[in-house]
Amino acid sequence: MSAVPVRTREAADLLAVLDQRFSAAAAVLLEPTPADDATRDQQPGAAAAALLPMLLGVCYDRDRDDARWLVLTAAFGAFPTEEQLKNFGRHLELTPPAIAESALLADVLNEPGRGRVDLPMTIVEAGTVVDTDYSARHELHTGIQRVIRETLPRWRAGHPVHALGWIDEYSAFRTLTPREAARIFEYGRVGTAEMEQEAEAAYRPRLVVPWRSVVVLAEVPHEDASGRLAALARFSGNRLSMIGYDMIPITSADTRPAAEADIFAQYLTVVKHAHRLAAISLSASHEFAGFTSELAAQGLPGPEVREVQLAGEAPRANVPRTSRRAARGVMLCVGSHEPHKNQRAALHAAERLWREGMDFEVRLVGGKGWSDDVLQRVIERLLAARRPLTVLGRVSDAQLIDEMQSASFVFFASRHEGYGLPVAEALACGTPVITSNFGSQAEIAGLGGCLMVNPRDDDDITAAVRRLLTDPVELERLRAEAAARPVRRWDEYAEELWDFLVASGRPA
Repeated sequence: MSAVPVRTREAADLLAVLDQRFSAAAAVLLEPTPADDATRDQQPGAAAAALLPMLLGVCYDRDRDDARWLVLTAAFGAFPTEEQLKNFGRHLELTPPAIAESALLADVLNEPGRGRVDLPMTIVEAGTVVDTDYSARHELHTGIQRVIRETLPRWRAGHPVHALGWIDEYSAFRTLTPREAARIFEYGRVGTAEMEQEAEAAYRPRLVVPWRSVVVLAEVPHEDASGRLAALARFSGNRLSMIGYDMIPITSADTRPAAEADIFAQYLTVVKHAHRLAAISLSASHEFAGFTSELAAQGLPGPEVREVQLAGEAPRANVPRTSRRAARGVMLCVGSHEPHKNQRAALHAAERLWREGMDFEVRLVGGKGWSDDVLQRVIERLLAARRPLTVLGRVSDAQLIDEMQSASFVFFASRHEGYGLPVAEALACGTPVITSNFGSQAEIAGLGGCLMVNPRDDDDITAAVRRLLTDPVELERLRAEAAARPVRRWDEYAEELWDFLVASGRPA
C-alpha cells in the first residue's frame, strides 16, 4: 500500500526540480522572461510543461548552439556531448514541435544516468567558474594541488569566483561541500570537528551551469569529462581557459603508466577546443604550442598559448628561517616516488659515494606515485645495509621548508618536468639544488644557485653530489647565488594568470 505514494512523491519531487531547472534556463534564454502567472501552477511539472515549448522555440534557430546546449543541460542535469548536441539539432530540424517536446522528455526518462535529474541548478552568468574537483576531493598537496590552493584564494580575494567540483558521473559541475571548499580556500586550517560535521550535514548539492562565462580548468580534468568539456568549449557560448602543466604522458610516455597516454589523449580533445592556455613554463608552452600548431590539419585554430611562469616562493614563506644545519652533509631528495622523478639515480650516486667512505645523509621527501617498485627495492636494500637514509614520505609544508632550509643541498634532477616547483622552492629557501640541464629545470637554474647535470648520466650525477659534499667553497658560492635570486611571488603569478585566462578572455 505504501509503495505507490512513495513513487508518487519521488516523481513529484523530480518534476519540481525539472520546473526549477527549466525556469533557470528560461530566465537567460527567453526575452521577455515569461510572467510569473505563466508558470505559477503549483502542480509539479506544470512550469516545465509551459516553458518547454518556448525553450525549444529558441532551439529551432540553427545559429543557437548555445541555447540547445543549455536546454539539454537543464533537461538531463548534465552537460551534453557533441554527438548529443548534433543529434538533438538534427531531430529538431525534422520533427514538429509537439513531437520534439515529447521525445525530449522521453529521453530524460530513458537516460536518467546522464547526470543528476534530482538536483536543482544555478546559472552563473558572465562570471568565472573554476574546476577544482580533484584538489577539493583529496588531501594530496603536491604540484597541481599547490598551484590551485595558492591561486584560488588570491583570486577570490579580488574577484567573484566559483570553485566547483563534478558530480560523480563527471557530466556536470556541482557546488563544493564545506569540507571541499576548505581544502581549496583554507588548506591547512584547523577547524572545529563538530562545526565541520554540522556544515557537511547541512550541505545540499546544486548543479552549477556557466552562461556567457569563463570556465577555467585549473587542473587536468577527469577523463570522463573530456567529451563534455570539448562540447562546452565549442557550443555553449562560454570561454574555456586552461592551465597547461605538461605533456609528459605523451612526450615521455615511457615514464608513465601505459593507460595514461590514452587518458591524456582524451584531455587533448579539450585542449584543442579551448580558447586560452597558460603554460607554467617556457618549456611547457613549447610543448602545447607544438600540439596547437598541428591543429590546422583539422581546420581548428587551437587555443592561444602563453607562458605564465609559476611562482618560486617557498611553501609557507612566512615561516622563520631555521638555523639548524646537520654536522654532516645532507642531500634532500624531493618528489613523488615514480620513475621520471629519478630518485633511483640519486640513490645510486649516494651508494657509490658511501662505498668510497664518504659520510653524509640522504633524506627522501615525497609519497608513493604510480609506481615505486624499483625505488622501493633499492630503499629496502640500503636500509638493510644500515646506510644513513631516512624516508620521510609526504610531509607538511612546515616540515618541507624546514627540511629544505637545513639540507646541504636538494636533489631534483627529473627526466621531464612541466616546471619543477621543488627546485624553485628550495632556492627560495637559500638552498642549492642539483637539477637537470634541460627543459624547465634549466630555465629555473639559469638564475643561479644550481648545479646542472644530465639526469640520464650516473657519472655526471655522482660527480655533482661529490662536489657539493666535498667543496665548501662551491657550496657557499651556490648558497650566495640562491640568496641573491629574485623570487617570483604567488601574488604575481595569480594576477598574471587572471589577466590572461579571465580578464582578457571573457566572451564578447
